[in-house]
Amino acid sequence: MRPEESERLLIEELFENTKNRIDNFNETAKSIAPLTGDASTRRYYRVVTDKKSYVSCLSEPLEQDSDSDFLNVYNIFSDSDVRVPKIYDHNIKKGYFLQEDLGNTTLLSYVSLMLDEGKIYETYREIIDILIRIHAIPADQSFSWGKLKFDTEKLMFEMNFTKKYFLNSFLKVELNKEEEKIYTSSFEKIISELVNEKMVLCHRDFHSRNIMMKNERPVVIDFQDARQGIPQYDLVSMLEDCYFQLSAKNIKKLKEYYFKNSNFLEQDLAKFERLYDLMTIQRTFKAIGSFAYINEDRKDSRYLKYIGFAMEKFRNKLKKFPEFQDLYNLIIGKYYES
Repeated sequence: MRPEESERLLIEELFENTKNRIDNFNETAKSIAPLTGDASTRRYYRVVTDKKSYVSCLSEPLEQDSDSDFLNVYNIFSDSDVRVPKIYDHNIKKGYFLQEDLGNTTLLSYVSLMLDEGKIYETYREIIDILIRIHAIPADQSFSWGKLKFDTEKLMFEMNFTKKYFLNSFLKVELNKEEEKIYTSSFEKIISELVNEKMVLCHRDFHSRNIMMKNERPVVIDFQDARQGIPQYDLVSMLEDCYFQLSAKNIKKLKEYYFKNSNFLEQDLAKFERLYDLMTIQRTFKAIGSFAYINEDRKDSRYLKYIGFAMEKFRNKLKKFPEFQDLYNLIIGKYYES
């Protein structure tokens, strides 16, 4: 039996068991079909009944509800007026969640067909309002998202990850000792600024593929890896998205909107802008590494088309910093001569 068929039968069984756990739930699955996955290892299926449809997720099995980062973040987001998909049922020991079906329209597909820059701005302003609510949530050390941080170790791990999968594996480039020194010391300097600021709760993967549009209103998904980081981490993820190019005017307006409406910021405008640009450099280069990794490890080439756009974003931000000229020459030189 193929793994997909085995999972389908498991979901059918778990869906039937929902009747025993939820009062007045008398629906029977008429069809169960796989959904195109994202860049994660979770598998999604659409369950259609005679009354409505649901999305079922299969993830890593756990021992108890309190072990689930997904449930913990779901609860805190829900309590903080952050719209997330409703969970109807779950079985942690099977790694099973039965969730609200949000349809197929991502923020990316929603705004990509818009011609009016004003409408694009208004759509993203609503997203930024959601982000401000997330960032205002106090850290709770009882949960992983209150303990884990985008600290030096984590951010440097991401840069070494990109070196391995993008430079070494994808471009077939090996750095010599001097180049290794430039690479490491430059990113350590960048990261030292990024971690020396007050941190907030970050979604961690806050981009246009992780916002669904249901009835033209945004719903946040893929939030289970939340952790503490500087506010620019999520802001850059959305406004400097490797999947969709916002206009320079809208980026400027949305940054200003976030800055003016975030009462938890402890940065002046100049510092805010500098950290935003440095975070764009780190965040974009990490994304490039992820695209290369997905291609190599999962044999999924769908994300390779974003590397060129991401590299140009990385190049244009990095060239604003003369102090990182050696890093610019190293990476841009290797990329365009490969």
